[in-house]
Formats: sequence, C-alpha cells, structure tokens
Amino acid sequence: MKHETLTHIKSFQSGAVIHLQEVYSYIYKHFPEKCDDLGFMGQQRVEPRWRNEVRQAFHLAEYQRLIVHLGEGKTEEYKRL
Repeated sequence: MKHETLTHIKSFQSGAVIHLQEVYSYIYKHFPEKCDDLGFMGQQRVEPRWRNEVRQAFHLAEYQRLIVHLGEGKTEEYKRL
C-alpha cells in the first residue's frame, strides 16, 4: 500500500490540500483485494493494516518533502509541495 499511496500523492498538483480520509477512500476503492488481504493489526483487530501502511506512506512523503502537514495536532490535512 505504501507504493500505491506515494504514487497517488505524487499525482496531486503542487499546492493541493490532501485529506487523509479521501486517500483512504481512494486506496480502498482502487485496491480492495490488496486491502482485504493485508488483514488487521494485532490480535484485537483494532485497525486494518492497510490504513496503517497508508499513514506510513504519508510520513515517508513528509520525509521526502513531497507534502507538509497542515495545522497542529492530529489534523488530517496535508499540502502537496
């Protein structure tokens, strides 16, 4: 999911605001089998593993200076650089 997410982030134009929930929807819509195959995190089935990988891709994109986090705290908005 990381590769697919990074590819999707790169498709945004510079200056675009990216919402994490919209990326979740896009990834699940286009890759439902991969998402279902990844399963859940840990024994408690708290969160699907694919969502965790999408967030990891966002952190990687921040590190690569493709995006910057907007706001403070746990806002789910990013700006494409």
